Amino acid sequence: MNRMSWMFSWGLGAALGVMGCGGEEAPPQASGTTEPEVPATTDAGPDADAGPGGEEAACAPVSGTIVVSQEDGLTPAILWANGSYLIAWQTRTGGTEEVRVARIGTDGSVSPAHVVATLAGTQALPSLHATSSGPMVTWQDTGLSGLVIQARTLSADGTPTGATIQLGTSDATEARPKAAPLSSGLAVTWMETPGARLGLVSGGGMGSMTSLPGARFPALASRGSELAVAWSTGAELSVARTTGMPGGSIAGAIVRTGAGEARLPSVAIDGSGATLVAWEDTRAAEERIYLSRVNAGGTKEGEVRVEDTDGSANWPVVTVMGERTAVTYYQFQGGPSSIYMAVFGPGLTRDRGILRVSGKNARFPAVAFTGSELGVAWSEKDAGVRMRRVACD
Repeated sequence: MNRMSWMFSWGLGAALGVMGCGGEEAPPQASGTTEPEVPATTDAGPDADAGPGGEEAACAPVSGTIVVSQEDGLTPAILWANGSYLIAWQTRTGGTEEVRVARIGTDGSVSPAHVVATLAGTQALPSLHATSSGPMVTWQDTGLSGLVIQARTLSADGTPTGATIQLGTSDATEARPKAAPLSSGLAVTWMETPGARLGLVSGGGMGSMTSLPGARFPALASRGSELAVAWSTGAELSVARTTGMPGGSIAGAIVRTGAGEARLPSVAIDGSGATLVAWEDTRAAEERIYLSRVNAGGTKEGEVRVEDTDGSANWPVVTVMGERTAVTYYQFQGGPSSIYMAVFGPGLTRDRGILRVSGKNARFPAVAFTGSELGVAWSEKDAGVRMRRVACD
């Protein structure tokens, strides 16, 4: 079973058995309630308070675990806007697939969820972004002749405003749309066959388009009018920088090649103009997470493995916090998966220990930085969407 087939068949007992996802689940709670504290640790021992070797983590939770949705929820996205968090996710309730959005206050309050879209298909992969028109959610759905990339603007509390916007179509089995706000609009990318497409949403519709030949798993990050693009072509991982939207194809600098494959990159731009990119790497057969830094001139300045414990590690999220970079991911460490966070300095030196953010059976992290703290959202098997606030000293 491939990763996407398994991901969207999460409730199947056979798939869970293969991935080692057994373990007992706590009963669902009402949205907005707080679950017991999770140890800040990567150790196997459930009562440890530090990372491997007893090293204290650079970050620590500043809230309990907030129950955003007690229903079955998948692949959340999170955005900090207007003094609160917005979280979007895909839910399956009574046989109906929907994209929903809720507002979460810093006091842990959760507003009633708004239905943004009722899906025709089974894959949404929503993302949230701040635009000049307000928050915008993008997702994929099934259309008459393939996948359809769609978007909708939201009010400050997540209420949908206006009609659904169709951004493009894809003939691939999965499009995996990603987006990043620019001063000129919203850049959006998705997979096609055999490459990927990059476009700019402006004035309520899709404007200029650029192709990424052969690209898989494209990812975006932005800073003002600057755009960073990362993508995989099997063994090679490439990163490119552009100002505005180029009219033709984009040529990137190769930051990884060799044995195995690079998958699911996540990219960010730091204050110096450097690009940080993290990805799933199969050079050692089992998935691992690596982080690389490419300076503003396009030169690679190093590479480091993020996690230091055996077990399949997946779904990296890169978040820049001033001069430091947080990488959040989920990992199976001899049992059900949990969400972890590692912090690195400008020279890719890890800042102290690794924080375990969640309990068991947690996957698909999403992260938003407020300027002073991180909001981390994730999905839990058969238990919906959760969130936790984290601060790094």
